[in-house]
Amino acid sequence: MKLLTTRPSFDIATSYLSGYGALLVEQATQWGHIVTDLFKEQATTEKFETEIVNNDMFIGFGHGSKTRFIGHDMQTLLQDTVNPDAVSGKDTYLASCLTAVRLGPAMIEKGCPEFHGYQGDFVFVYHPDYYNQGKILEDPYAKAFFDSALTTGYAMLLGKEPFTVYQETVDRYKYWWDWWKKQPDPMGDSILTWLNWDRQNFVTITPDGIRAMEASLPVLGLAIPVGAAAVALFLLSGSWKKLL
Repeated sequence: MKLLTTRPSFDIATSYLSGYGALLVEQATQWGHIVTDLFKEQATTEKFETEIVNNDMFIGFGHGSKTRFIGHDMQTLLQDTVNPDAVSGKDTYLASCLTAVRLGPAMIEKGCPEFHGYQGDFVFVYHPDYYNQGKILEDPYAKAFFDSALTTGYAMLLGKEPFTVYQETVDRYKYWWDWWKKQPDPMGDSILTWLNWDRQNFVTITPDGIRAMEASLPVLGLAIPVGAAAVALFLLSGSWKKLL
């Protein structure tokens, strides 16, 4: 299979997405897929439009909104009223905020066989020390979010059916939710809150219908951490918000 990935990296959120996206690129290559990886400045509108036609699957990491998916330095790669047909015939996963609201359905209408993404903001918790030291993949707070998000792409690469991809993704979020529930870390409640949020907002759309969560995990309440030990990132517009 020929896979196209986009991994812009120009702020905190895209640095994490890009860093974890590299693990998927490496795994896809090991599994024998032919990967075109548009990394950093390569993730432009022009490059995307050139490369998408030559690939069978698209997995994008980056910012998003209800109507757009973004590449490097906020360049628009996909927009619901402009080029939703760009992924016609190509299984697609967008690891970003909100694209399942309008962009995903528009792409399905134009021939995308399956779409996976989030109908709300994709939120994760991270530890600033690991980001500042360039040790993103060692960040213990962020791992649960991105390991769950990568599950979607791995299942797609293994050729699993769309709703199996969905189930494996939400099951992985549940695995990490159960794991963090047992941890004495003071950030545990916040991590549980946002894992539940992302799990609730993940959806799979095909021409046959939509798969989405019907019930939430038990909500412990949003815990507000003391100090700057943890930050939740909202990927809608590239902004980030500290939980103080």
